Parts: sequence; C-alpha cells; structure tokens
Amino acid sequence: MQVSDEIELLNMPLASEVRLFQLTSTKKNEFFQQRVLLLAREYGIIKEGYRIKSKHQYRRIMISRTKPTVRTIAAELGVSAMTITRALNGHPKVSTETRRRVLAKVKEVGYDFRASSRTVRQERDRNVAIHCGDDKLYSDNILNFYMRLHYLCQRRLKAEGLRGQLIDLNVHAEAAFPVLDNCGSLILLGPVEQARLETVRKRYPELRIISVFGSVDGVTQVGPDDYEGGAFAARRFAALGHRHAAVFATLSESGFCKRYGGFVAEFQARQPGARVDLIQFSEEHDQSADDRTRRQRLDEYFTSVSPLPTACFVPNGYAGVFLADYLAERGWRIPEDFSLIVYDNLELFDFRTPALARVWFDLKELAAQAVTALQNQLRDRDSRPVSISIANEFTPGGSLAAPRNPRREL
Repeated sequence: MQVSDEIELLNMPLASEVRLFQLTSTKKNEFFQQRVLLLAREYGIIKEGYRIKSKHQYRRIMISRTKPTVRTIAAELGVSAMTITRALNGHPKVSTETRRRVLAKVKEVGYDFRASSRTVRQERDRNVAIHCGDDKLYSDNILNFYMRLHYLCQRRLKAEGLRGQLIDLNVHAEAAFPVLDNCGSLILLGPVEQARLETVRKRYPELRIISVFGSVDGVTQVGPDDYEGGAFAARRFAALGHRHAAVFATLSESGFCKRYGGFVAEFQARQPGARVDLIQFSEEHDQSADDRTRRQRLDEYFTSVSPLPTACFVPNGYAGVFLADYLAERGWRIPEDFSLIVYDNLELFDFRTPALARVWFDLKELAAQAVTALQNQLRDRDSRPVSISIANEFTPGGSLAAPRNPRREL
C-alpha cells in the first residue's frame, strides 16, 4: 500500500472504511490499523499503547474521528471552544456576526449542539458549590458547627451521586467564580453578605440556591423550626410553674429572633401575666465578642432586677455555657436557684454537671433535607422556592426544677 493509498483510505466515507476493514488481508489490516491509531492518538481519542482488537473498536474510533465537536468547529473558525459554547448558548458577550458564523458552521457539519448542551448541563448539575460561612459561633470550641454540617452534606451528596465543592462567599465572591462556572446549584450553610450573594445571582441567574440557616429572599429555605423551639422551652417552664423568665440572646440573627418570639408568645399564653426579661449580650452575630462585655451585661441585670427570674432560656449554646459558668461563679445553683434551657446541638452540654436541658435538631436530617430540596429543584426547574422546617428534639438533662426563691445577693 502506497502513501497515496493511505491518504485516500483516511478520506473515505465511514461506511467504506468499515467495509474495507472487513475485507482486506491481515497484513493490510495491520498497516491500516497503524494509520488509524496514529490519527486517533493525534485527536486524543485513545492513549499510547492501545491496539485495535476488533472491527467494533475500529468503528468506534472512526466515529469519534468523524463526529464534529466544539473543538473541531472552533479550529475551523479560528476561535476558542469557549466562544463556540457561548455563541450556542446566546451569551451577550458574543457578537452577532460571530454567532451567525458559528450557527452556519454548526448547520453545515451537522453538529447537534442541543444534545451537547444537555450533556454539559447534566454534568454541571452534578456539581454543587457549598458555601460554608465563617463559624464565629464555635470558634473557640472543638466542634465547628458549620464544618460538621458541611461534612454531613458532602456525605449525602456523594450518596446521591453528586459532587460538593467548598467555597466561601464572605471572603471574596469573585474568587468562587471558577468553581461556580462548573456548578448548577449552591448550598448556603450559614450567613452570607447580601451584596456578595447578589453578585453571584446576577452572574448565574439559573443557579439553584438552597439556604440553610439563612434568610435569603427568593430561594428555598431549610432549617429547624426556630419559633416552635422557643415555644417548646416556654411550655416546659410553664408546666413547672415558672412565671418569671429571662432570655439571654442577641436579636440580630433571624433564628434567635424567632426562638425568642416563640418563647415569649407561648410563655405568656400559658401563664397570663407572666414576665419575660430580655438581656442582649451583643448587637452583632459575633460569639467571639469580649467576654467582659457579656459579664458586664449580666452584672447590670442581676444587680438591678427584683425579684430575680426563676427560669433562663438561651437561644444558642455558647451563651448558655457562659451563663451557666457565670451563675456558678456567683454561688447560684442549677436547678435549685435557676432552671435553664439552651437551644443547641452540642452534645457536650450532656457532660456538664448538671447536664443542661436543651432543645436541638438532627443535623443529619437537616443535611438530608437540604440535598433532597436541591434534587427536587434540579428535576423541576419551574418549581417555586419553599420553606422546609426540621422538627425539634428535647433532652431534659438535669437543669429543670420547680421555681424556688433564689438568693438575691451577688
């Protein structure tokens, strides 16, 4: 076989090539296979060292060589593959003339860009960006709340055949763009600056967003039933006969506000005329704030209020630990002088003496519901945002008792 014969063979229609492969002698087959292998390696279809063992493998190679792709079209037009993709998707940065040339070439070579777009979208939908907020809430503790939740979400995504990629929009939103370019959805774990989130939503208008522990407008919300959690604590106190309670919290975070609102409404409904005091530790959602400020707030409250409350509710765990330690330093006992309920998931409360009563929710269930909500939105792209609440649990601990007269002096 001469060189001219090789060139002619490689330019033959696919059907003729396959027919020739079946009819030629073994010697010619070996020579022809070498030419096909060289061409296949050039196109990146197969790796070095591969040998054709059957006509079916040969046919797959030739189909791959002859089928038009984004790269082959880009090479013919002298533009990048990204330009071809943007032109086919109607990207505003592509000029009208370039788009016209691309569409004409696509029609000429018979490239099915709709099928390709579906494949790209399906691959993008498998990638999920996970924003893990700055966890100030447990910065000084062994267990990091948001990272625990991130780990559980990653496990759930993997079980569902999805891939999670960690980002932090609070640091620099633009730094996350390379990841978001290849993701079809975003899970927000914890707070995110609204301005940076709006930057992301403008750049990726079709991005599916699930907010966990957030208050983002226009997206699906997944979180514990905060209002009911506060109401549940109020019912426990009311059932024991408490009529004067104090809530130690910050109201700058929506979840804490709901827990406080549920507690006040339920406590006063169960005990008409009951009193609820609010002591705010900080105006910002910053649990790493100076402990001296918290101590000062507590000193001001306990030296000025009369009579002292008999029940204390704390909507988050770190403040609950601080309050319990403060009361112990002042010689007060739990639950003899004060009954105490905290709202938190930290199991370390169970190992204190006494163990603190706590309202909590299942983190695994929260992660599962977030991933399920995400899958529902990917299946039904016309679905509207919904709010999904996780049921609360309760561990009684040893910090609850009927009201007594606590010592008033510090």
